[in-house]
Amino acid sequence: MLNTINFLTNSNGVDYSSTSVTTIDREIIHFFNSLWNSNGWGNFLLSIISIILCIILVGIIGYQREAQGHNAGFRTHILLGIGSCIIMMLSIYAVGASNTSFETMRLSASVAPGIGFIGAGVIIKNKGTIRGLTTAATLWVSMAIGMACGSGNFVIALIGSIATYLCLFLFYKVEIKANKNSSKMYLYLKNDSKITYEEITKLIETYSYTIRRSSLSYEKLNDENILCIAIEFASCSNEGLKLLARDLTIKYELLNIKIETKGHLAQE
Repeated sequence: MLNTINFLTNSNGVDYSSTSVTTIDREIIHFFNSLWNSNGWGNFLLSIISIILCIILVGIIGYQREAQGHNAGFRTHILLGIGSCIIMMLSIYAVGASNTSFETMRLSASVAPGIGFIGAGVIIKNKGTIRGLTTAATLWVSMAIGMACGSGNFVIALIGSIATYLCLFLFYKVEIKANKNSSKMYLYLKNDSKITYEEITKLIETYSYTIRRSSLSYEKLNDENILCIAIEFASCSNEGLKLLARDLTIKYELLNIKIETKGHLAQE
């Protein structure tokens, strides 16, 4: 049972175990354990509630990632949360039922390194930019929420989920507002141009500018396909961008360069 796990005390006999602290979650666990004369069915119902709550809380996070078009989306987050929840319950019921206190956390502690491998799989580095960090973080948070549900800490799981929702839904607008001050540069090249992206970034590095993200696309100009490289800078001055555009024009055969600063588009 969740409320029968024994924890060690220190040499002075002071009990620092979580069982000595009265919380709402402890009261909920005690209520379910006392059902049907404490024959285990109440705890079985508690396990089902833990998994269902985990699916709901983690599912909302996964749905937000799915709506944003990320690879690790709805089902991935739910499966990860359920797995963490099961491992946490297994460490409590299977291992924690014994009198060896420290064994209880060993199995659950092994979850975090495993999530690290999954998180690394969704991080993509492409042409100097890194994508997928937020999704990797939501996977890690989903793991924590699943473990909280599995250990019966429903209030912690709920508070953590609310904080995650605020970060993903509300703070996203703050991030967009912060990015409005970023500057963009559009480089137009011939389709058969021999210029590489690495050559362009080397010249940009001489200006000590930070590339936030970049993209590559093809556009039509006079019925001819041309290559467009869009580069977004974290922070830089307008005059510095104009000098960079001048150097790029001199060094490379560019068809055109456009600079966008704070919503204004200027052609060089």
